[in-house]
Amino acid sequence: MAANRKSLRWILLHTCAAAALLCSLLTGLRIASLTRPQVSLFEELLPQGGVIQWHFVSAVVFSLVVIAYIAYRVFPSNAHRTAGTNSTDSKKARGLHWPGWHRAIIRAGYPLLGLSLLSGWLLFYGWGNWGIGLNPRDWHFLAALGALLYLLLHAGLYLARWGRQSLALVAIPRPGHRSRHRQWIGGALLGIAVLVFTATWLLTSQQSQFRLAVTAIPLLDPDHAPIEIDGNADEPQWQMAMPITVYTDGGANFDEGATEVTLRALSNGEEFYLSARWRDDSQSLVHLPLLKTAQGWEVQQQGFHNFDETRFYEDKFAVLLSSSCAFAAAGTAHLGRKPLAERPANWHGKGYHYSSDGQLHDLWHWKAVRTNDMYLADDNFIGPPDKERPGERRFTAGYQQDGKESGAYVMNWQWYKPQVIVPKRLPADPAQLATLQGIDPGLPTNRARDWVIPWFDYQPYSPEQDIRYPQGTVMPSVMYNSNRFEGDRADVRARGQWRDGYWNLEFVRKRVTGSALDVPIVDGTCLWVSAFDHAQVAHTRHTRAIRLQLPQELSR
Repeated sequence: MAANRKSLRWILLHTCAAAALLCSLLTGLRIASLTRPQVSLFEELLPQGGVIQWHFVSAVVFSLVVIAYIAYRVFPSNAHRTAGTNSTDSKKARGLHWPGWHRAIIRAGYPLLGLSLLSGWLLFYGWGNWGIGLNPRDWHFLAALGALLYLLLHAGLYLARWGRQSLALVAIPRPGHRSRHRQWIGGALLGIAVLVFTATWLLTSQQSQFRLAVTAIPLLDPDHAPIEIDGNADEPQWQMAMPITVYTDGGANFDEGATEVTLRALSNGEEFYLSARWRDDSQSLVHLPLLKTAQGWEVQQQGFHNFDETRFYEDKFAVLLSSSCAFAAAGTAHLGRKPLAERPANWHGKGYHYSSDGQLHDLWHWKAVRTNDMYLADDNFIGPPDKERPGERRFTAGYQQDGKESGAYVMNWQWYKPQVIVPKRLPADPAQLATLQGIDPGLPTNRARDWVIPWFDYQPYSPEQDIRYPQGTVMPSVMYNSNRFEGDRADVRARGQWRDGYWNLEFVRKRVTGSALDVPIVDGTCLWVSAFDHAQVAHTRHTRAIRLQLPQELSR
């Protein structure tokens, strides 16, 4: 009887561990495809959609199983010892004892699984600076590959040595043990359900969130001048704010794909101020420039055709705000080439942002070229998947822009093509482009500030005027037809300054704008931040939500 109970517990542990590990590997490889395109070669084998949530739930389940396994081995009961001896004798009698090479494989798997869990939890808690050449995400990926190999060898060698008999021992009850086998199935299902429930509770509790204290400042302060949104954050009010630093990684072009973001928050009751500072070794102000070739004007790009530019692009920063603190950016991140079965596949294969429950989430999108000189961040939102529109090359699912009454930036081409385009406008005088010639626009260290075209300083395109520009001429592609947005899209004021390898950025917005597309900023609002180093979509990210804590006088 003790042997049967031991076998039941042992099988239950192994079943939970195998299911959780397999789920973690498949969902983890899908997450890894964001930064490792070669993983997408196995596109058809990987799950799509809300895989981030499942990855963390399976990781917690596996962690709990490992803890139970260690306790089971370190603190064995007398029944366990007796059952273990009987079980070993039984296996030897049936010719199923483990040879030495198989024991070596099992033991080699322990450090791999331990490294996978350690690196994963370090990523979860934002402890990313190891200082040993690889960041936790790299170690996590390498450990996952090792764990995958371990699974193949561990299970595969069972099949190779004992064939179908090894499956029958687990899946098919022996005569006289049908009732016990049904109990094992029920116990396994109940155990998995309990573990999943526990994992979900742990991951949605407030302990799984960063906390950003919002410092209260007077609405009218006779002792200090008002905060100026200029990207300096040098007013005394900012010095009173308690900072937090969040490790973000998984972005393109950053050193090891990672950067730390330091945040401070203030509020005067009416407005919410946010300061962000992050390391970026280069100030990137070039955005898809145009180059005159023998065939005509071409857009300089290294991925823009697939909406994944990582060279000729500006620096950016994004803040997502939501009343939900759920994982995967409030549940808006859905990975894979086609996570929406009835919508178009995305060009870059990384996924879409959208809300699957109808909830709206606020998105502030600051752009170093397109919005910085407007002293604005592009006020956007993430909602339910939008409908597909004929003739629209890029489908963005739930990522949409707030409405505007006027003002915009537009691109200086009539219709995008990967080869030759026709500009909308050309300078009246080639001398207007003199400061941009003779430089490499693909170098992120290029800091010329003339990469925006004032609409009325240029003239409508004509072939007669075009011949005045020789081959090799470089021209900006971003055009302002006014100096700022008007309407909902202009609700967020922002300004960034780059100095000594760091961007310093300030935001301000009314806590309650009255717009249905904006999330009110109250106690408990959660946010996520992402930095872009001259990249279109390949941004850094963090797992845990940042929960705003407003002082009592602002929470009334």
